[in-house]
Amino acid sequence: MQRSVATANPKYGILMALTAAIVWGTLGVFANAIYKYNLDPLVLVTMRAGIAFVALLAIMLFRSPGLLKVERRDIIDFAYVGVVGIALEYWVYFETLKRTSSSVASILLYTAPVFVTAGAVAFFGEGITRRGLAALGVVLIGGFLVAGGLEARVLAQDRAGVLFGIASALTYAGYTLLSKRTLPKYGSWTTVLYAFGFGTILLALMSGPKLAQLATVPFEGWMLMLGLALGPTLLSYGLYVKSLEYIEASRATVVCMMEPVTASILGFLLLGERLAGWQLVGALLVLGGVGILNLRASPPPPGDVISVEGSH
Repeated sequence: MQRSVATANPKYGILMALTAAIVWGTLGVFANAIYKYNLDPLVLVTMRAGIAFVALLAIMLFRSPGLLKVERRDIIDFAYVGVVGIALEYWVYFETLKRTSSSVASILLYTAPVFVTAGAVAFFGEGITRRGLAALGVVLIGGFLVAGGLEARVLAQDRAGVLFGIASALTYAGYTLLSKRTLPKYGSWTTVLYAFGFGTILLALMSGPKLAQLATVPFEGWMLMLGLALGPTLLSYGLYVKSLEYIEASRATVVCMMEPVTASILGFLLLGERLAGWQLVGALLVLGGVGILNLRASPPPPGDVISVEGSH
């Protein structure tokens, strides 16, 4: 039976979202190791989604086959989540990376909390406290600095790249918001399974003949892709969607801003990437912003909530 956000213990949701963010932060380590096999990014993300789909399907067939049953009228909702939140988000983000720097791509992607917050208010009637708005601002500034945002002058160099970057934030936000349409009825794992299924189909169609590159990947490469699919894909997406059963979409997304902090730390420790002074400041701001957000232990008084009526 699904829990409602109003009755569930938010501590579980915060822990799940935070764990998802930390696991997501390992993505760069996996990608750095796999790219030495000269795989096209689109092929890599196709395998990322595809392996995760097959693994989750096998687990659910063995343990909970009943979770595979969905009503035909709801298939379109699962398709929206998979196409928008998996396939399109992967594609537009890598287009951003191709057209701009990795710093600019990260900055643009992590504007997603703004879109999630706006969408959660407009479509799900979630309230926004002044403390939540302050935390959101602190976290966005921190994420901007962690990503190396002080060099964002290059934003003006490629308008198409900027548009793709904004689209990556919108599609990431879309995954969060669209998932909440299926959660009350089917739960997190059913949502994740069908999202990866529809996303993999579209990514495979987009990859086309490039999938032949997989024939040259050695055993070690396949093991790395398996780790990529099971760790910062299946586990992280599952925990993130599960967290939405306990906390608001806006809060879950802000907590997940710990991802760039984790990625920066791992990059420094494992990949030899240097953390500049402003990036350390940004990491502290993200930690502080998440802490401010989660200080709210009880519902705020009516005068402390900013809300907009919306439809479900």
